[in-house]
Amino acid sequence: MISFFLGIRYIMILASIGVLGGALLMFLEGALLLRNAFTFVRTEPELSVTAAVLRATDKFLFGIVLTIFGYAITFGFVIAVSDEVRKRVPRWMILNTVAEMKILFIEVIILYLVVHFATVVAETEGMLDWNGLVLPGAALLLAAAMKLVASSTHDLGPK
Repeated sequence: MISFFLGIRYIMILASIGVLGGALLMFLEGALLLRNAFTFVRTEPELSVTAAVLRATDKFLFGIVLTIFGYAITFGFVIAVSDEVRKRVPRWMILNTVAEMKILFIEVIILYLVVHFATVVAETEGMLDWNGLVLPGAALLLAAAMKLVASSTHDLGPK
C-alpha cells in the first residue's frame, strides 16, 4: 500500500511540466513586451518606455519564479536526489519542505506587488492619491506575514 502511494507522487511531474510551460510562456511574453519597448523608443519617443520595461521585467521575474517552482517540485518532492547530486545542483533548484515553498511563494507575491507598484507610479502622471498606498501596504503586511511564517516553521531542512 505504501509503495502505491509513493508511486503516485510521480503524477506531480505533470505539475512540474505545466509550471515550466507557464515559465516559458512568461519568458516569451516578457520578450514581446521588451520588443515593444524598443519599438516605442524608435517610433514614438515621447511615450515613456519605463512602464513597458517594468512590465517586461515583471514577466521575466515571474518566469524565473515558475522555473524555480518547477525544479523545486521535481527535485524536492518527486525525484529523490542523492547527497552527491544535491551538492552539485544549485541551491535554488531544491526546496526541502513545503514550508520553504510557502515562503518562496510569499516572497514572489511581494516582489510582484513592488514591481506592479513601480509600474503604476511610472504610468501615472502627477501625484498618486491615497489609494496608491494599497499596494505598498499590502506588500508590507505580506512581509510581516512571511516573517511570522518563517519564524514559526521548525522544519526548514538543511541550510
